[in-house]
Amino acid sequence: MVGHPSAINQNPKDIEHELRLLFGDILRCNIALSSYTTLQIGGPADFLLELHHTDDVIRACRAALQLNLPFHFLAGCSNVLIDDCGLRGLVVINRTETIDWQKDFSLRVDGGYSLDLLVERVSERGWADLTFAAGIPGSIGGALVGGAGAFGHLVHEYLLEAEILRRDGTTCTVTASDLGIRYRESDAKQRGDIILAAAMGNFTSGFPDQLVAEIHRIRAEREIKHPGPDLPSAGSFFKNLPPATPGGRRIPAGKLLEEVGAKDIRIGGAGVFHKHANIIVNYGGATANQINELADIMAERVKLKFGIELEREVQYLC
Repeated sequence: MVGHPSAINQNPKDIEHELRLLFGDILRCNIALSSYTTLQIGGPADFLLELHHTDDVIRACRAALQLNLPFHFLAGCSNVLIDDCGLRGLVVINRTETIDWQKDFSLRVDGGYSLDLLVERVSERGWADLTFAAGIPGSIGGALVGGAGAFGHLVHEYLLEAEILRRDGTTCTVTASDLGIRYRESDAKQRGDIILAAAMGNFTSGFPDQLVAEIHRIRAEREIKHPGPDLPSAGSFFKNLPPATPGGRRIPAGKLLEEVGAKDIRIGGAGVFHKHANIIVNYGGATANQINELADIMAERVKLKFGIELEREVQYLC
């Protein structure tokens, strides 16, 4: 999310002074974002805050607005490609991770909470329905605004309401329909809204042992198809295509990419994962420019052979 499009036109030392008055020594300057993203790519942030409390996230947004400073909010950093030149202004890493359990198969969870960990915790309590999201990286807030899901389900199906932070620094509580969530997209994402907390519910009862076993099975299945920790990636790079017929299953972008020989393409340190044609990996020293060039070639091959325009799922931030 970019909170303000203007470039920095103030003395960086003055900005640093103002931010330190508010946040003290947790403020970091000129920090490489490659150490935060799952692709391990990204230039420096002018100013960076890792925040663990919702009130601080709100304060950071309002401080950036007051200072006329561009700002960006990240959490799991799993579905983004950050430019080699980095991000100007203030970057906030949302590490909020409080979860409150209710008695009626519902909960309230901070937006920075790990989605995979939430799936595990819910299942351990015998609450069913979220196992499909096991192994998906990133935060629950990012998963909601990003329309994340798997196996024909989307995470927002169990969202009751959400507390959001808007780009103007205001907060409000909205319903799932207000967020306009759809497959790998949402109106909230387009507006730049941030999920501060989500109320989720309507879960059904299940047996904890069976649910946890299902989680392990799904994670193992993902590990077979997806790169391990030694191969940085951002997951599926392109969105799957709409079903050929109403009610049908989406057409995997990976299938089309496989047919155009995408796995053989490599640009510098950027290449396509040998087990999945829709996953770009950083084989070592890859740059954002190389990732973009590789993705453009992949999309162009699909367009030339099938007449289909692939749409990126991974968000490019610059």
